[in-house]
Amino acid sequence: MDFKDLIAGNEFVILDGAMGTMLQQNGMKAGELPELIGISRPEIVTGIHREYIEAGAQIIYANTFGANRYNMNRTEYSVEDAVKAAIQNAKKAAQGTDVLVALDIGPIGHMLEPLGSLRFEDAYELYKEEVLAGNDADVIVIETMTDLYDMKAALLAAKENSDLPVICSMTFERSLRTFTGCPISAMALTAQGLGADAIGLNCSLGPKEIVALAEEIAKWTSLPIVVKPNAGLPDPETGAYDVSPEEFAGYMKEMVGLGVKIFGGCCGTTPAFIKSLREMLSKEHFQKNVNTVPSGICSASKTVIMEGMLREEKGINPAGDKDLENALIEGDMDYVADLAMEMAEEEAEIISVNAAIAGVDEKECLPGMIRTIQSITNIPLVIDSVVPEAVEAAARVYNGVPGIYLGTGDDKSLQAILPIAKKYGALVIPRSLSNEQ
Repeated sequence: MDFKDLIAGNEFVILDGAMGTMLQQNGMKAGELPELIGISRPEIVTGIHREYIEAGAQIIYANTFGANRYNMNRTEYSVEDAVKAAIQNAKKAAQGTDVLVALDIGPIGHMLEPLGSLRFEDAYELYKEEVLAGNDADVIVIETMTDLYDMKAALLAAKENSDLPVICSMTFERSLRTFTGCPISAMALTAQGLGADAIGLNCSLGPKEIVALAEEIAKWTSLPIVVKPNAGLPDPETGAYDVSPEEFAGYMKEMVGLGVKIFGGCCGTTPAFIKSLREMLSKEHFQKNVNTVPSGICSASKTVIMEGMLREEKGINPAGDKDLENALIEGDMDYVADLAMEMAEEEAEIISVNAAIAGVDEKECLPGMIRTIQSITNIPLVIDSVVPEAVEAAARVYNGVPGIYLGTGDDKSLQAILPIAKKYGALVIPRSLSNEQ
């Protein structure tokens, strides 16, 4: 049975628990790179996988969470060495069963622009390297993300360089946001729009605290929902987690009625937690999430529902604006930033962005405008262009779910733009609905 068959059925799907916790129990030293244990002591990793399989896990995560180039460059091994060894260890443990093996991709550990210095394109290449190395897996898991842009880079790398299904989850705090400010709505709309097969929540909180987050994500997606919380919250002095396997399963039961399909454990959980989880779920019946997902656009930290009432829209458009026209010709993005700041102060809910001007390459200019505006305001943006190459370039670097105006261009342009909107999950908006000021 493959992953899509699993999630299409009426049964729950059970993931494994923590790998790091189990490696620590098996002698991993402080500061030791977990991924190297799969190379130097593969029997330990294979044994941990077998324990989770015996406990009831149907999908086990290969020991590849931190197998990115930044980490592997500190060792004598390559990304490919670590990833292939990890998948081989997991496949060995799963031999003779129907258990699936997931390529586990965690965050790179470096913040992307504008929060940090890592370029989006470079992050994409780093994730692409992991994806290509893990082509023997059955499914790809992107997890523990806190930055929406980081998640987008990883998800695009997975979708463009593999045919494997993708689970995508982020780590949220009690505020229903990640520590970078990303709300659950933005995560759900973005991940679903980019083609994830299942989305959800992992790490940071225990099962009791994550219930409210599960309620929220159910409002924003029609995809199978994943929850993989920690074993409660850690003691600040000892680091020990405060929830037992039985308590863990009890709290997780509260999420059955929310439409959660895929259950597992993160930090602090062990095979005992997965066994209790399996026993609890065996007595429950899956209840599909039937919520209607609202149409919306979002930035990395703000979501605007685009249904019903018209929104307060401002437009950055060189038509009739000689100063902006000159700025775009000269590549002066500071002027664009100033305009965006003015619009934010005027409480614009969305900003449309247009670079259609003679003497300017829209494919180069429009993405630059998008990056500039998103670096200084969280207002969601609408891409306003009839040039397919410019629309794709802008949608690709956009952090979140953009809108794309569908104007009155020729049929050839329209037919080229619609697939772009589908690929990047953008919301297509008829140009006639604009109330740009």
